[in-house]
Parts: sequence; structure tokens; C-alpha cells
Amino acid sequence: MKFSLPKSRLFNYLQHILQVVPSKSTLPILTNILIEALDNKIKMSATDLDISITTTFESEVVKKGSACLPARILFDIIKELPESDINFEASAQRIEIKIPNGSYKIASVASEEFPKLPLVNTKKEIRISSNDLVRMITKTTFACSDDETRPALNGVLWQTKGDKMLMVATDGHRLAKMSVENKKLKGLYDDVIVPPKVLNLIPKFIGESGGEIGIIFGENNIIFNLGNILLTSRLIEGPYPNFEQVIPTENDKKMLVSKEDLLRAVRRVSILSNALTHQVKFALKGNTLTLSTTNADVGGEGKEVLECDFKGDTLELGYNANYVTDILGKMEGDEVIFELSSSVSAGVVYTQAIPKDDFLCLVMPLRLAD
Repeated sequence: MKFSLPKSRLFNYLQHILQVVPSKSTLPILTNILIEALDNKIKMSATDLDISITTTFESEVVKKGSACLPARILFDIIKELPESDINFEASAQRIEIKIPNGSYKIASVASEEFPKLPLVNTKKEIRISSNDLVRMITKTTFACSDDETRPALNGVLWQTKGDKMLMVATDGHRLAKMSVENKKLKGLYDDVIVPPKVLNLIPKFIGESGGEIGIIFGENNIIFNLGNILLTSRLIEGPYPNFEQVIPTENDKKMLVSKEDLLRAVRRVSILSNALTHQVKFALKGNTLTLSTTNADVGGEGKEVLECDFKGDTLELGYNANYVTDILGKMEGDEVIFELSSSVSAGVVYTQAIPKDDFLCLVMPLRLAD
């Protein structure tokens, strides 16, 4: 194997690949990158057995071949090199990396030891708007659970049956639901539950570039074609809980408040909240919202009063401040609406910037501390 390419291009591709490489693994081969030199192109792959990534790019290939290299060591070397063309040459289970004023040699592993990656059948690919997909991902994945006893909640439910394409995530304490117009996938596939790790990679790799993303639905996996990057992930087995049942439809109290004012006030007040519950008390009376917290461990108290437009009887609730700030961070527009009922029922949060049917969040209250 012998090829060369500029440092800046190689470093960019390695940054993508490293997102999937596990820092530690009981299978040492998984901490390696598979490099394949093909006809005038290089193919790099990595996997943690749940998610796989492959990136393919043009390069000057002198001799075809393949090898596995330790991902972190290779990345650290390339990161520190000055900008220049870098030459790779394989010889007797080692790879030599040559630069104009020096060289580095790393032990390699035979490519046959690398796990077999899923085959990609591009004939089954359906292309959808990348902006729509990224928007749904960024609005929902934050609400996924990390409780391994409820594996379905560890992923994002993706529904593609109806007129709208829908993503939902919940950890039982909060819920996020986002939908967009379903132009391409309507009625083609059943619901799938996708791990958030692979979904969160997509905005990192494509940003806000627009265009389309190719999706391939497999029996137990899903593939995202981002052009020169292929992401493959196993799907999580269901069933997913009936989320529609937990979304309140008869909350009779409504609060309209400045999103930024509330976000900043919750952050400030929560500094003195309990380290475990992060509870902040919301007291609504008239057109004022009083945020308060007490912490006996540090002998501290915090309190702020905000103006709001509140319709309903006096109400006091306790919320986990982290859940509230996470939700507010996903809201668009200047003002946010809370639809509430009682101190023990879920609050519905949305804005006027996006129709409630298209994007809303739920947050469950905490039992108020005495």
C-alpha cells in the first residue's frame, strides 16, 4: 500500500472518523481505523459495532492495499504535522508516514481482522431534505434516556407513515416531538427507533449546507449517505411507548413569558438548587412568575421575579432546572408558552414561532420540597 495526500484533507477526514472510534474497548481492533488504498481513492472506516462510519475520497494511489492503524496515535501525529503532502507506505506489518523533513513508523494490523461492515445497497436509497432531518434531530435527541433498563427510550422514535415525518424522544421526565412535511417516505416504512449517537453525528458532518441525504432502511439497521461519508447504525428494538397518551390536551392555565429572561433567571437561581434534584420553584400569581430555590447544604436561597402573561388560578410547581433550560434552548422566537394544569401534571412548552402541532416539549414537575 502506497499513497499520498495533503495534511489538511487527511486531518479533516480523521476528525470525522474519530467520532465513532471507542476510546477503550474489550476488542482492541475497534480502536483502529481501517485504511484501504483503491483505484485513485482512499477509503477509511471505523466502528464500535453499533455504529460504523466510512469516508471515501480521491487520492494519488501508487500501490493498492489495506491495513489497520491505531486511530488515536495516527490522529495525534497528523494533527501536529506542518502542512505538506504526506506519504504513506506499508512494509512488513508497519506503516511509514513520510513528510519532507522526517518520517514516523507505526505498527499495523492485518485488515482481515477488522469487523465486516454492513453492505450498502444504494438502489434502496431514498433522498430527503437534509435541513428537515437536521432540524428534527437537533430538536429532539436531547430528551433521550440513558436508563439501560428501558432500552426503547434510549433512542429516537422516527415515524414516516403519515403526511408528516415525526421524531419523538423522552426519558420519562421530559419529551420532545418534532414533525415536518413528509414528501418522500410516506407509507414506505414502519416506525424505527434510532440511537441518538448516530443522529447527533449528522449535523456535525453536514452543518447547514442544505441539499439532500440518502436514507437506506434495513431490517435491523439504518444507513445515512452524506456524500463522501456513510454512517450505519443498528436500530433499537421496540416497542416504543404510546407517547400521544402522555401529551395533555386539557391544560387550562397558560403562561407567556420572555424566553431569554426565563432562561437566564433559571440558570442564575439554580446555582443554589439541590445538587441532586436541581429543583427550582415556579410560583405563578397574577402576571408575575417567582422563581426560587433553597439549599440547606450550603445555607443558600435564591429568588427572582419575572413579568409574564398568565391566565389561570395561582399555581406553584417544582421543576428540574436542567430540564427547563434544555427545553428553552431548543425553542425559537422571543417568547415561550407554558400550558399548565396542576403541580403534579406535565406542562406543555412551545412557541408561536413554530406551530404547536409541529414542535412541542413536555416537562414533568417535581414534588415541591418542604
